[in-house]
Amino acid sequence: MSLGLQALPACAAEHWLIASQSEQMDFTQNIAFVLVKPADIRSWPETLTIKLSSDGSSEEIELIATAAAELSASRRYLGTARKPHLGLVRAELTTLSSNRLLMLAAATPKLAAPAVSLEADIEPDKLKPVDAEQTPNSGAKVMIASPAIEPTISTNEPIYFLLGNNDKTGGDARFQISFKYRPFDPESAVATFMPVFSKMYFAYTQTTVWDLGTDSGPFRDTSYRPSLFYQWSASGADYMPSQWRVGAEHESNGQSGLESRSLNTLFVQPSWNFDLANGKRITFFPRIYQYADKGENPDIKQYRGYVDWKMRYGREDGLIFSALYRQGTGGYSAAQLDLSHAISDRIFGRTGSFVHLQLLSGYGETLLDFNKKNDTQLRIGLSIAR
Repeated sequence: MSLGLQALPACAAEHWLIASQSEQMDFTQNIAFVLVKPADIRSWPETLTIKLSSDGSSEEIELIATAAAELSASRRYLGTARKPHLGLVRAELTTLSSNRLLMLAAATPKLAAPAVSLEADIEPDKLKPVDAEQTPNSGAKVMIASPAIEPTISTNEPIYFLLGNNDKTGGDARFQISFKYRPFDPESAVATFMPVFSKMYFAYTQTTVWDLGTDSGPFRDTSYRPSLFYQWSASGADYMPSQWRVGAEHESNGQSGLESRSLNTLFVQPSWNFDLANGKRITFFPRIYQYADKGENPDIKQYRGYVDWKMRYGREDGLIFSALYRQGTGGYSAAQLDLSHAISDRIFGRTGSFVHLQLLSGYGETLLDFNKKNDTQLRIGLSIAR
């Protein structure tokens, strides 16, 4: 079954229908599509052209028909990609009206060798796959959607609700909501005229610590973090980052007077991905920032420093371990460890239901207490995005 069909026409009889036999495709080998032609078309073309689009890569490839009865309603076509494709891949016919098919790249493509030729005089059934030695990490990998396919509103940071015990107030909770919004779709008129706008995002993250153990159960502190940034993919070759984020963020706790805390930062966040066996991945994505305004917190760099060291390891459909470490210029530090495991079906591998364990130690659990050391906190609960 294919991963998804986009923009299926209301009147399917007048359009071609593209399908695949699997939601995961190995784009380093010959790829197969099953096509259904409109009822008013009697003969099958021997070749078709299909466009493949993924994060940072787009190409048109020729498909050659395999043997089929002339009056058959569907027919199998084969082709070979010549460019590397990562993550979600969109396929659509170029000269004929058709649906859009979403597939998942099942291997990290390495197309150093020339792709197999698909001249018209070559029989498709005799096509050979690319040498397996070119694809040592051929295990299934779930990738994050590219901007061309990613929904307009999507997850930014983990979304969770966790419960724990606090020696001072008894039970407490920590919860976080986070999303990012892309104002300009890559196919919009604005993004077509100025493609850079399709990579612009507005994000919002809110983290709250809730003192459930006290009589009135107040929120101890809440951090509000709106941000604006540009995000784009890079080659990832020769140990270079595979993705970049550059932007600005405002953080405040919404208080006034002596309890008011706010700061503005400019940040750069490169990401490196290292794919391992069995679909596991290590992602290293430090956030490097500079304080643009810290008037209410002049000494915050002594507790936060200038870098959030962040790492993530695991499988999207299984166990994920993530870590955050901060080292202030004054020698103060903080660390946060998160462990989560899927307990229900996933949507695009990132959202669903997960049992979530969090361990936090050091300074600055909340913005209000950025210069106070808190007892080590262990909390457990559920997350719906990670």
